[in-house]
Amino acid sequence: MIVLGIEGTAHTVSCGIIDGERIYSNCSHTIDVESGGIHPRDAALHHSEHIIPVIREALAKASLTMKDVDLVAFSMGPGLGPCLRVTATAARTLALRSDIPIIGVNHPLGHVEIGRRLTGSRNPIMLYVSGGNTQVIAHIAGRYRVLGETMDIGLGNLLDKLGRDMGLPFPGGPKIEQYANLGTTLLDLPYSVKGMDVSFSGMLTAAKKYISEGKQLEDICYSVQEYSFSMLVEVLERAMYQTGKKEILLAGGVARNQRLRKMLNRFAEETGAKFLPTDIEYCMDNGAMIAQAGLLMYESGARQTISETTVNQRFRIDEIDIPWIEDEPVKPEQLKGAESRIIRSDFHGRSVVLKERIRKHYRNRDLDLALRNSRARNEIIVMAGIAESGCSVPIIYDFNPHGPVTTLGMIPGITLAEFLRNNSRELNISLMRDLGKYVALFHLKGVSHGDLTTSNVMVGVKNMPYFIDCSFGKSDSTLNDMAADLFLFRESLKSLHSDAGELFSAFYLSYSNNNVNHVKILEEVEKIESRRRYV
Repeated sequence: MIVLGIEGTAHTVSCGIIDGERIYSNCSHTIDVESGGIHPRDAALHHSEHIIPVIREALAKASLTMKDVDLVAFSMGPGLGPCLRVTATAARTLALRSDIPIIGVNHPLGHVEIGRRLTGSRNPIMLYVSGGNTQVIAHIAGRYRVLGETMDIGLGNLLDKLGRDMGLPFPGGPKIEQYANLGTTLLDLPYSVKGMDVSFSGMLTAAKKYISEGKQLEDICYSVQEYSFSMLVEVLERAMYQTGKKEILLAGGVARNQRLRKMLNRFAEETGAKFLPTDIEYCMDNGAMIAQAGLLMYESGARQTISETTVNQRFRIDEIDIPWIEDEPVKPEQLKGAESRIIRSDFHGRSVVLKERIRKHYRNRDLDLALRNSRARNEIIVMAGIAESGCSVPIIYDFNPHGPVTTLGMIPGITLAEFLRNNSRELNISLMRDLGKYVALFHLKGVSHGDLTTSNVMVGVKNMPYFIDCSFGKSDSTLNDMAADLFLFRESLKSLHSDAGELFSAFYLSYSNNNVNHVKILEEVEKIESRRRYV
């Protein structure tokens, strides 16, 4: 089957032609913007001017005509509305005139599938980084699940906005990479990791302040790359340990950055994972990736009428069934994680675990040391606050700041994630009610966990929940910090458990019955949801 794919979500209009064996052609034209970023109207005018020449060029390079094409695929979303409509109109016209089927494709899905095709990746964790999107994605239970993503702006957007403030042409990422290669001083920036999610807006504000203060642009760019890329590799690592995946697929426009590739390659070498970066040519938005996703969808039975090809600016990858990948059981790693190595030991006759925050060689050495030390100390403070509220945490027996290594009481039990997978609905609902009550208790004391996921709650004797790994928490939390706990917990359930809605409903009902501030906190959850950018 020969598929013609048309891409046009943002700055680039592209047409690619493929079949199951080869990529015949892949032709693109990108809007020329000297500064100020992309204006949707200007981009749409660019696309309408160049889309027909690009399609004709792709057909000519493939030595094909529309009579040879069996399917038209196009990027349905997410993206800039005016651009999407130009692309959809062109695709519908081709399909109707040639009397062939049409398929609307999710844009991130195209990045995933062209990456899998080119690298031979089977079932990876994917880091997808572009202008509007920053996500960690994995196939679980029949769909690609978004395990973590930006809560405000995409990484590419951060770089483009920083480049604009530095007077660089659009896109800013390539030039920032050149400046960063000359930087030597690591400036202090916000390191905003909240569980599996990241935030870049604070980093942008801090970097702009350094520009106004006259700091060296090379050092600013160097620092922004080191901080932002380290954040991404950290959340990727956490996702790998939660799912047991062993392949890392990198895709999206920012995936061309050599420093990011180097960090991921170093991480993969240290953990025994396989790093599979998408070919540079196909990292940017392109028609071949849309054709590839369309081919897989059509061969798996997906069909659309013309009336069903309405564009969707907020089209999420986790809305689509993915039957062409075989489900694998989630197998979380034991006794290690993104932050620490856990060693079982004995402390004066007591069973304990030694939690050693290990050196991350992919990170800048100074940044890594500062993070490990601050998180180890903060975890002790937050655990004390949770315990004072009447909730269960491991006993802290000792702390060695030189590791740093914390000696914690051994909890005989399993993670909440494992418990939910292996127990009845009744037991799971009961546990979620208990958990809602306990989270409400420490929130009432002004304490937030900071990384409240199904992997960071242990279920001990008599199904008692214990809260662990709370180094991202705060003992002087705002309502937004507490809302972030609820938001992250809900997203953790959604990404790994098919009955997440019912489980979270039981949790939240109990939480609201035990926390007088629950309405205000829920309002903050909704604000977090609205800030989570996808385009």
